Amino acid sequence: MTPTIGLAMIVRDEDDNLCSCLDSVKDVVDEIVIVDTGSSDGTVDVARRYTDKVYHYKWNDDFSAARNYAVARTRSEWVLSLDADEELDAKSGDLRGLVNNNSGYEAYFLPLHNLVDQSAGEYSRFWVLRLFRNSAEYRFHGRIHEQVVVSRPEAAGIAEGPVIWHKPACAKGRNRKRGRNLTLLRQAVAADPDNPFLLYYLGVEWLGLGKAERALPCFQKVCAQLTDGYILFRAPAVRFLLSCLRTLERFDEAICVCIEESARYPSYTDLFFEGGVLLEDKGEYEIAVRWFKEALSCGQPPPLFGHTHGTDSFLSLYHLGYCYEKMGRYAEAKSHYEQALAVNTGYVYPVCNLFLLHLTEKGPQGTFDALKAAGHLDQTERAAVIADLFFEAGCARLACACIENQSRVTSSESRVQGDGKGQIHPSDSNTVSSGLMSGGREASAGEGICFPDSRILRLAKFLTYSGRMEEALSLMADIGLAGGGVLGLDMAVDEIVALILKKDYTAAKTKALLLWRQPDGRGTVLALLNLISLCRGNAISLLPEKRWTPVVVQTTVSVIKNCLRYQNEDAGQENDTAVRYTELAAKAINFLVTLSPEACFALVTYLKGKADAARALMLFRYGRAMELYK
Repeated sequence: MTPTIGLAMIVRDEDDNLCSCLDSVKDVVDEIVIVDTGSSDGTVDVARRYTDKVYHYKWNDDFSAARNYAVARTRSEWVLSLDADEELDAKSGDLRGLVNNNSGYEAYFLPLHNLVDQSAGEYSRFWVLRLFRNSAEYRFHGRIHEQVVVSRPEAAGIAEGPVIWHKPACAKGRNRKRGRNLTLLRQAVAADPDNPFLLYYLGVEWLGLGKAERALPCFQKVCAQLTDGYILFRAPAVRFLLSCLRTLERFDEAICVCIEESARYPSYTDLFFEGGVLLEDKGEYEIAVRWFKEALSCGQPPPLFGHTHGTDSFLSLYHLGYCYEKMGRYAEAKSHYEQALAVNTGYVYPVCNLFLLHLTEKGPQGTFDALKAAGHLDQTERAAVIADLFFEAGCARLACACIENQSRVTSSESRVQGDGKGQIHPSDSNTVSSGLMSGGREASAGEGICFPDSRILRLAKFLTYSGRMEEALSLMADIGLAGGGVLGLDMAVDEIVALILKKDYTAAKTKALLLWRQPDGRGTVLALLNLISLCRGNAISLLPEKRWTPVVVQTTVSVIKNCLRYQNEDAGQENDTAVRYTELAAKAINFLVTLSPEACFALVTYLKGKADAARALMLFRYGRAMELYK
């Protein structure tokens, strides 16, 4: 007869997470038991849609008691334990196969992946005992950070799947839980001060709150006390210890730990990666390279060792690229950045380094051509990052080209329509017309835009500051229609700037006055109205009140910064478009100079930042050659 599996959970105020959790597991278990410990939201209603076995438990600051209450009400032969912010990836392993085999195991450690960055596929892996026989031998212990205690280690197996995915909570939610956990843990440690498991979890909470100095002694004691028989705890404790030492900038101590522990665990990939990062922090790039290469050669560490996904591949490749870059070995740096991107297409950090290396070597257009040839502009997220980098580098035209190139690659994507709530989302049919992309107004009613919303917003800004004001205004008009006539504040500013650049001052003033209705936009409006007045040849129209001055200054500096991104492609000749951007930037500078000392200081700070960035770029490009003349 096939053994039955029951899900046993405790929940509280989890109506945001519970549906996805239960949907992930409902088809692979025979029974669902949910114990609510005092929810004030819709958690209980959600639970009742999945099971009639919903119970209430009066909370008494004892997690094990609540979990064992849930297990006691489970009638299945096996128990699966999950939290509401977790999901079971049933396709990654056979839950039924585990309980049906004849291995003699009575409990299983399942892999738990803590999601760090979903788009980049970054996660940390741990093994947790979550599947066990429903018998008195297997029950939870500990008031906080409770665990199922296995009295006979030979009875517990290690399963490669199915994987449990843990979703990160928002910062506010994490801190609230940490505060609660700290209170309970400190009480428990006071009663049992030498318990390494309590110290481990206390260290985790302190480190999570950014208190490395308090976490450090906890992990030092844990690593000293625990033997390899408790590798589930000792391995991550070593890495937490390294994290504390690195945060406290005690690099030499941390490197010594890496040397000692890597000798103890020569196949533990993450220790070599951590050692490489520490040496990189110290500027010891050649030695760091050897550690990162060792991490790559180790591959995946053995089961039960806590592991960060990527230390054996794309993360080490990225750091190798960085070290080679710092050593001036740019060809090797680019090669390793490309390898990191090839291994993990969602990991975009190497794109920034590649961009700067190409920029210093080939200039803006050469960088665009190189990145396009490598296929980086064909991927949505990378194209957006590269577009932002070009814009920040003062190359608005090439920023537009990145987005437009990507739109051609994804021309089969759905057009964007408004939902009446100011949001833009994809529909199921048709793509953008070439008329809309060129700024034409002939697009028929209902014809939409093929970009996802983030790219639309980027393109509207990039068009504004690349000399294509008509196209920018046309695109922003479509966005406004799709959003119920409402533009976000930043885009509204860009729209008004485009009208100023067109010298349509009447329309610009009308748009600016409409923004006055937004309480958070009034300082912005004052800045724009003054710029309009100055561009018309008039004096400053409205001096802002003191409370609005910071926003006025911020808006004006932003206009200067963006106008200076325009690139005049007619070398040696100043065309009318370039003159318009220059004049607007000059008017904005004059406005700040006459406004207040604080405004002058903000302007000087911005200009100094540009000078420092230019100096850094020159040093990066020519620094090694300059050494020859010293």
